[in-house]
Amino acid sequence: MAEQDDVLHLIDDAGAVPEASSARKWKVAVIDDDPAVHEGTRFALSDYSLRGQSLEILSAYSAAEGRSLMRAHPDIAAVLLDVIMETDAAGLDLVEYIRNEIHNETIRIILRTGQPGQAPERRVIVQYDINDYKAKTELTADKLFTSLTAALRSYQQLERMVQTRRGLEIIIEAASTLYDFRSMQRLAEGVLTQLASLINVDCAGILVLRDEGGSSGVDFSVLAGSGCYSRFIGTNGSKSLDPEVRQMVEAAFQRRKNEFLDQRSVLYLRTGSGREVVVLLQAERQLSETDRALVEIFGSRLSIAFDNVILYQQLQQANSQLEDRVAQRTRAL
Repeated sequence: MAEQDDVLHLIDDAGAVPEASSARKWKVAVIDDDPAVHEGTRFALSDYSLRGQSLEILSAYSAAEGRSLMRAHPDIAAVLLDVIMETDAAGLDLVEYIRNEIHNETIRIILRTGQPGQAPERRVIVQYDINDYKAKTELTADKLFTSLTAALRSYQQLERMVQTRRGLEIIIEAASTLYDFRSMQRLAEGVLTQLASLINVDCAGILVLRDEGGSSGVDFSVLAGSGCYSRFIGTNGSKSLDPEVRQMVEAAFQRRKNEFLDQRSVLYLRTGSGREVVVLLQAERQLSETDRALVEIFGSRLSIAFDNVILYQQLQQANSQLEDRVAQRTRAL
């Protein structure tokens, strides 16, 4: 037991500080009143990487600090939590706070205790919404690696489910909103707004429409733009766009399918009336598989919205022509 305990505690954490990186990291919280546990955990996980992402380890030395940490970082993926700190049940009380007060259901909680007798494993695992229970004396570097990896994978799966549910709710709500638009430009602006909300990231976008899809020599018009593309709003013709943007839009019309690149995504759709729409999005990050699936679902519903606007405009035009004819006939009589 002593040798296993040494894996976490006989550590000098005075090594080189890892270089700062802009890559996304897994946030892991260590909440324990023993500084040696923090040092040991950082050393044991110093070279940790999962799916190309390293760790950002956040420390709290009491349950009170842990509460502040949880509020400040709602995107923490996993927490290594001590049971006995200010009180014999401080860690368990923090579990209740996380689950029932701030309602964080996705974070994975690994309970660690140096005194298993104070909080029997069977009772704790049943009564409290935790995901793992370990005695500090048995939590070697390898076991810590295994427990944390299982926790992070579980967190990632839950995050995907949450994002999917949120995205589907946005799509359902957006459908009724988009179908109410009577102006093509307003509809296009609404599409860009809803897409930004759907992928939950600041992004620039442009939406172009080609009235007679597939006909050679037919040019397109820019119906909406946001961010760096807003300057193109209302322009007609491919020559009004920057060469790179024009090339991507024209390629989408030829390819007739969606394309997802590192920081740019191109959405293509063809309406029932034969019009073609291309949406170009530029985001700060590459879209995840969940984001891509939601964008494609959203795009599949847009053709009806565009056809609705076109039909409405045709009806308005027909009605206006009918009124003119009635007025002319009335004057003739």
